[in-house]
Amino acid sequence: MSEPAPISPPPLAIRGAVERGWAAFAHCPWVLMGFTLLSGGTNLLAQLLYRYESGLVISLLGQPDPISIVLAAMAWILYVLTGLWLVVGLLRGAQLALHRRRPRLGELVRVDGRAMLRCFGTVLLILVVLAVIVRLAQASSWLLTLIQPLLAPLPLLAGLAVVVYFSADQILSLPLTVIGGLGPLGAFCRGRAATDPHWLHALGLTLVLLGMVLAGFLVLLAGLVVALPVAACTLTAAYQQLFEPVDPSGISVP
Repeated sequence: MSEPAPISPPPLAIRGAVERGWAAFAHCPWVLMGFTLLSGGTNLLAQLLYRYESGLVISLLGQPDPISIVLAAMAWILYVLTGLWLVVGLLRGAQLALHRRRPRLGELVRVDGRAMLRCFGTVLLILVVLAVIVRLAQASSWLLTLIQPLLAPLPLLAGLAVVVYFSADQILSLPLTVIGGLGPLGAFCRGRAATDPHWLHALGLTLVLLGMVLAGFLVLLAGLVVALPVAACTLTAAYQQLFEPVDPSGISVP
């Protein structure tokens, strides 16, 4: 699969991405919502099972319960897999809808192991970098506490600023991984190169997507069934502004 090539560097048009994303969702809402309900519901059940079994890891006698440990581990693995399945399926459906195709539910439900593996690697890389940033900020704050306690909050504030910067900087990493077919490191570098020149626009897009998802939480399950596909379509539309599509029908779609 060829790598996506950045188009010449205009800033992200946030309003245009939102409008195209909503139009793509409106083009095939029932398929996107149906897949979100199916995969999201499975993900929620896995999370509930993990919480239940993790509470039984220590038996009433104070001894580890091996059966509960195994079930909790299986539930956690299922939770991760269904989360990746949800992300890959929604981005695939958004790519098709943005090309004015009506995806079939079978196309979204189909498990794309390679895309899920790339997606997992990208998310893991981002989480590791964020963890390193937070740990460095905490260590710096601890050292300043020994020298000048009044300055101790400064590294934490600096760490928070770096986390915000990095999170917006990597907003296109998932589409680059799933749609563009890049590996974790390639998506990391390409996403940074594409968004750095217009970082404030990337931050605005990040806030818009967060607002969509948070608005979905306000009405619980029904809201997320709409909010997640709309956010996926908006993110994919923003990706298409900066990168040429791999082919006219999207990735891994027959």
